[in-house]
Amino acid sequence: MSGGTWRYPGVLRLISGGAIAESADWMLLVALPLFVLGVTGSPLITSIVFVLQAVLSVAAAPLAGLLIDRADPWHLMGGTAALQVVTVLPLVFVDPAADLWIVYLVAIVQSILGAIIEPARPSVAASLVPPAHVAPVNQLLGVGSGLARLVGAPVGGLVLGLGGVDAVVVATAAAYAVASVVLFIRVKKRPDAAVSPPTDIPVPRTIEVDAAGAPPRLTFFAELGSGVAIVTADRVLRRLMVVAMLMSLAQGLFTILFVLFVQRALGGGDTEVGILRGIQAVGALIAGVGLLGVIGRVAPWRLAAASILGFGVLTLVIWNLPAVTTWFPVYVALFALVGAPGLLAMTAMLTIVDRETPATHRGRVTSLLFAALTALQAVGTLLGGFVGSGPAFEISLQVQGALYLAAGLLALTMVRRRSV
Repeated sequence: MSGGTWRYPGVLRLISGGAIAESADWMLLVALPLFVLGVTGSPLITSIVFVLQAVLSVAAAPLAGLLIDRADPWHLMGGTAALQVVTVLPLVFVDPAADLWIVYLVAIVQSILGAIIEPARPSVAASLVPPAHVAPVNQLLGVGSGLARLVGAPVGGLVLGLGGVDAVVVATAAAYAVASVVLFIRVKKRPDAAVSPPTDIPVPRTIEVDAAGAPPRLTFFAELGSGVAIVTADRVLRRLMVVAMLMSLAQGLFTILFVLFVQRALGGGDTEVGILRGIQAVGALIAGVGLLGVIGRVAPWRLAAASILGFGVLTLVIWNLPAVTTWFPVYVALFALVGAPGLLAMTAMLTIVDRETPATHRGRVTSLLFAALTALQAVGTLLGGFVGSGPAFEISLQVQGALYLAAGLLALTMVRRRSV
């Protein structure tokens, strides 16, 4: 099945173009905070960059989803990438300390534009393949995103160190330009690609009628809120959003607690943190490619539940294993395994959105999912910073793993009552 998925027109271009754009996103995500930290020496001021990016991408989600559903998605993605080329250029005018507002402005604009391309890709992917290939194509998108992170993050730091902000501008602008060309050309939707949602999912309408008593029509603000209305009306999507939020809260905690765990429990440093981070990403990529042949044969709610529960069990094993051993190769092996469940869970959640949402509103619901993931991960990261600096560190490790277990158990209920 995976080989067939690659061959559908537009799939390879969507994955490669999206991965190129996302690698540029990661370059900026790493380079801009490092630049601010180098200029100001203040972690607090540096954190403003992250907060701005998270808040603005979440705030932009409703409008981004509406654009995805109403515009030609290929032209939208290509045009957005072209705008990212233009909006990264002001960084060349940054004079350290005097023009940090330019850095903040670029970070804000880029986060808003990124909030368009990221949810647009899975929405487009569902229109390129027949229903049996929706899960594999979502898995391929996850593999592309993982590769973009694995390449873009270190390259962003390396380019900044070697050539400064100007070099970052050149590298990211070039990547966005290539992505724009790759993504702009439209691919026709397959007639057998639409996944029909259950008939009991209503498409929200306003109660407005014209003077002649014409059928209800949508207002702009009703359009913006229609994604929320669909999620609220559908039992599976409601539970999916809660699962996503619990999982992202746990992931945000993991981001901070992981570093502290390596330092305090394993006695490691930056090298050990880097090795475990890298092996986790590599493990996710290997699992993502290796499981392509079977991913479409598993019900998405089962895949979500199994992967999230597996993530929870693995993290609890890791957190408590130092009582038995601190031998570093054991943790390398465990972190290689930890990478897979996150990728599989995301594949499952996107597939559920594709199946449960009317095609006319898929962009809005997908944007809400990404907004929820971003917002709760940011909250988890902040909470991790608070609990990690106090006596609650050991307890917070157990709570973090328990959040994954709670999300996994709830995911077991993400099946329609008429499903088998």
